Amino acid sequence: MNKLILKEYNSDYLIYWYQPEGRGEFGEILFTFSNNNAKITKEAEGNDTWHANKALFKVCECVEKKNLPLEFIQAWY
Repeated sequence: MNKLILKEYNSDYLIYWYQPEGRGEFGEILFTFSNNNAKITKEAEGNDTWHANKALFKVCECVEKKNLPLEFIQAWY
């Protein structure tokens, strides 16, 4: 599970913070609109690449669907 929070949004880019399992320090995902590129700019506490990649994929999906929630829980089962 990831908790995601939209921290910044403008015409050039957006930034989502993600927090694995709702604990510890947040990581950061940056999506740049000019080149449709998303990247992990800061991994969350514990350098958990798996959670970071899941958050990255979800942010890309939200941009593609033009649905940018302020906060949400990304769960998988």
